[in-house]
Amino acid sequence: MLHVYGVSPSPYVRKVLTCLDLKGLPYEQTMIMPMATPDDYDQISPLRKIPAITDGDVTLCDSSVICEYLQDTYPDTATMPSNPADKARARWLEEYADSKLSEVASGLYFEAVLKPFMLKPESDADKVQAFKQEKLPEQLDYLETQVPEQDFLFGEQPMTADIALITHFINAGYAGFEIDAARWPHFSAYMQRITTLPVMEKRLAHEAELLAQLAAA
Repeated sequence: MLHVYGVSPSPYVRKVLTCLDLKGLPYEQTMIMPMATPDDYDQISPLRKIPAITDGDVTLCDSSVICEYLQDTYPDTATMPSNPADKARARWLEEYADSKLSEVASGLYFEAVLKPFMLKPESDADKVQAFKQEKLPEQLDYLETQVPEQDFLFGEQPMTADIALITHFINAGYAGFEIDAARWPHFSAYMQRITTLPVMEKRLAHEAELLAQLAAA
């Protein structure tokens, strides 16, 4: 059986888990925090990052590599488009999400939530405001031009690229950032469509339980 290593609220782990859920693939999960990996974790992930997976004799790390492997190995439910131009655009948007969006949206989450929780220093209020008032709006101005008014990026079925674009904004939401539907109506509606998918609602409910447990610990 597929086995996923990583804690669910990680935006990259969430991407992989949602890809698995969209495909209806069974899996087991070992919760591993990104800054508290086991001593032998480098045997699975040489960079000690999450997520990683094992699938029989196959061991992989990096969320994009994993999701592409899942599509190639379990293609019955498509999570990547087949048209070459669409596939190239999907890869670009996923790379954009995993680089620039991660920098700003997950950067906000780290500064406002993770740093005070795990490292104990206070958040830098100036950095938090810069993320919310400047850096995230700049990215949303671009994304407003990229997402469709209806359905998903490549038709009626959500795919990995769709999840990649919204997963970091879920973490930004945990840090108190709200997308202004009047300023970014297309992206706001697009994110609503994805977060209300049954597989995503179930995933976010699980995360809410986990985060509540961590807060109470």
